[in-house]
Amino acid sequence: MLSYEKKHKMREKIGKKRITKSILLETGKISPEEFVLAGDNLIFKSPTWRWATCSKSKQNDWLPSDKQFLITEHVPCLKRAHELTSGLDKDFIFEDEGGDSWISPENLDEIPKKKEEEEEKEKEKEEKKEEEKETSSDEEVVEGFDISDDEIESANEEDENAIVSDEEVDIVKSRTYNITITYDKYYQTPRVWLQGYREDGQQLTTKEMSEDISPDHFESTVTFVPHPHLEVKTASIHPCKHAHVMKRMIDEMGTRNKVLESKNYLLLFLKFIFAAIPTINFDFAQGFEL
Repeated sequence: MLSYEKKHKMREKIGKKRITKSILLETGKISPEEFVLAGDNLIFKSPTWRWATCSKSKQNDWLPSDKQFLITEHVPCLKRAHELTSGLDKDFIFEDEGGDSWISPENLDEIPKKKEEEEEKEKEKEEKKEEEKETSSDEEVVEGFDISDDEIESANEEDENAIVSDEEVDIVKSRTYNITITYDKYYQTPRVWLQGYREDGQQLTTKEMSEDISPDHFESTVTFVPHPHLEVKTASIHPCKHAHVMKRMIDEMGTRNKVLESKNYLLLFLKFIFAAIPTINFDFAQGFEL
């Protein structure tokens, strides 16, 4: 029986003819050349991303050897999917023919604001805790002790020379993800792959990674398969519906007299991917407006 990797490789080689002219606006699909152009622009807009290569045996000849896939590493994931308290409003999403929920194109520019609001709320909570801690400390009264000025000065000197251990520092530890984007020649769209790590650096299990994926997408659009270029098992958002969703977004942009350029394809693509992995704080070019 053929392995998943061999089946995937064979399907890409014989399944679809290579796109020779742009069919982006008509189909939501892109050519390998457009994928490279869009990748270069993503890196320009969001420098946390970079191109990567792989061993020669795993390279695809329809892409440059040094631009086999895009990657961003050590992306924080502070919450589990079920912990999200401010989910998307019902009028913020639309359902495709298969019943999966995706972000409506007219609301895509609201995503960065949602993320910023969440981060601001978390920051305010932490600041409030610190203020309460400081206030409580200031109000403490020590009774029954008569401390001299010399003792106070000596204590201050000890504090200045004290070495703070890692255990005493309040460090926020979180899961992290490496996110890669490949070009799927069969579906003629990008494909996203997620490789997660625990706080101690160990790779997340399949069950643990499922906790960071939107329940609406976990069962229907996410699969756990080997990465096509790396020797790791990953969670992948299956690309079978990507062209359909992108086409719908492109059409709705057209109703506002806007046209999606090939170079901006991945900026739009990553905004709708956010619906599937809202807990992972990856950079999808927040300065990009549709």
